[in-house]
Amino acid sequence: MDRTRSVNICEPVAVAAVADYDEDAILGALASADEACTLLPPCLSGKKVVIKPNLVAKRAPEAAATTHPAVLRAVIRWLRSKGADDITVAESPGGVYSAARLRGVYSATGTETAASACGASLNYDCSFSETSCPDGVRCRLFDIITPILEADVIVDVCKLKTHSLTGTSAAVKNMFGTVPGIVKFEMHSRFPDYGDFSEMLVDLCRMMCLRADFVAVTDGIVAMEGNGPTAGKPRRLGALLASKNPFSSDVAAEHLIGMDGRTQALKNAAARGLCPASADAVPLVTVGGAPEPVKFALPDSVDKNGIEIMKNLFGGRIYKMFAPYPVINYAACVGCGECANSCPRHTIKMVPPEEAGRGARGAGVRRVPKIERDGCIRCFCCQELCPHGVVKIKKNPLTRRLS
Repeated sequence: MDRTRSVNICEPVAVAAVADYDEDAILGALASADEACTLLPPCLSGKKVVIKPNLVAKRAPEAAATTHPAVLRAVIRWLRSKGADDITVAESPGGVYSAARLRGVYSATGTETAASACGASLNYDCSFSETSCPDGVRCRLFDIITPILEADVIVDVCKLKTHSLTGTSAAVKNMFGTVPGIVKFEMHSRFPDYGDFSEMLVDLCRMMCLRADFVAVTDGIVAMEGNGPTAGKPRRLGALLASKNPFSSDVAAEHLIGMDGRTQALKNAAARGLCPASADAVPLVTVGGAPEPVKFALPDSVDKNGIEIMKNLFGGRIYKMFAPYPVINYAACVGCGECANSCPRHTIKMVPPEEAGRGARGAGVRRVPKIERDGCIRCFCCQELCPHGVVKIKKNPLTRRLS
């Protein structure tokens, strides 16, 4: 890490009202934001610029689970206008980190076409290296994909979503995609406590800000509400955010969707002096009109009734009774096994339907997933990576009534 760099709490956040995915309008908003906030170095010629989009899974752009290709094209054109001649788009989606998986994700999300149209390279190098984070509060060692480690400039082009585990997903959470493939599952297993996992995310994102010139661009034109990051519903917000401080940008984004104070990682970041504690204190710069804040639907997993305070009562047994947990909709399950492959604690097993319980007996496949609740850490990786959306979140009946 470069000790001369820092995460400046006074760094402004540019917010623009962008009605739809008009590439020229997005480019204009980015140029205005850069002029107002000086987001990029004066000249990018000769620098290795790496764009890190959110390509969590094979989802079409209209699903609002991934960075929209129009935003990606506009970002590449913006970087070209600043002299960038070496631009790579790099991502590590969930699952096995392989060229074949990357090819499928790039194609399904429209990223391949967008990069090709604008002359950017797509990363297929699946190597990674162990990287020291000596100032980490919770984690001081990360495995990071090679193109990110080699970058002179990191452009974090994220998608604004509610998130079943972290509350929201935007610039900070997007950096978790720099951890390769199934190593992400190992990180969930290492940090099963939500508070520890959130501190780890802050360590990771801060490390990225100190490694290279860093700018975050948040695609909130059509965001996702409810059970994000992949099983929620598209919700038009009409917002684009940009800042050199991803933490402050996320505080502003959190406010725009009515999620103030619900993202633990941002609370942790504020406690470290990396961003303001509330959106009121974020230095905002409005370019081209301000988007109107709206109230997004919360994920089913979000604690709306304060049951988190039960975690330390009676060894956590009461909390386990009331906390939401994943279940399988066996009527729609195709038995692909992706949920079992993505479980960091290996508590999901593929078994014959008769072994999975009464609800699975009518399943028309040979093997179905069975979740062992005692070992489940409620990371919701299974829901996030299920390609068919059949993993649901179930609440205790009393909790549902309280909601």
